[in-house]
Amino acid sequence: MNWGHGVAIFIGGGLGSVARWIVGSGVSKLAALSGSVVAGAVGVLVSNVLATLSLAILIFTQAEKLSGDNFWMPLLAIGFCGGFSTFSTFSLDTFKLIQSGNLIWGILNIVVSVLTCLAVAWAVYLVWGKS
Repeated sequence: MNWGHGVAIFIGGGLGSVARWIVGSGVSKLAALSGSVVAGAVGVLVSNVLATLSLAILIFTQAEKLSGDNFWMPLLAIGFCGGFSTFSTFSLDTFKLIQSGNLIWGILNIVVSVLTCLAVAWAVYLVWGKS
């Protein structure tokens, strides 16, 4: 176990979590202006898509340069992108939608979130992953 990597993950996770809070809160506030029942879920979706985009770009363009015993890959890939994305909040938002009688919105949240993040990862792979 490399404690330097642990410190990098700790720092990156904190920065990613703050980024998630800023992006998620901002997007949720904008979505709430329309009176949408899915305002919170939209903020989480945007954070998760941006985290997926960041991680995919990092992996498909920089993995070889940043692999090995260094500070950057754990800081950015595991720490920042891990802190920026949020499966637990996505799950809780989906549960709340279903629990409040919005079954269709809950199912759409699952489908749109998963398919959008997969599409983003696939698109980045198509552009940068086939070197």
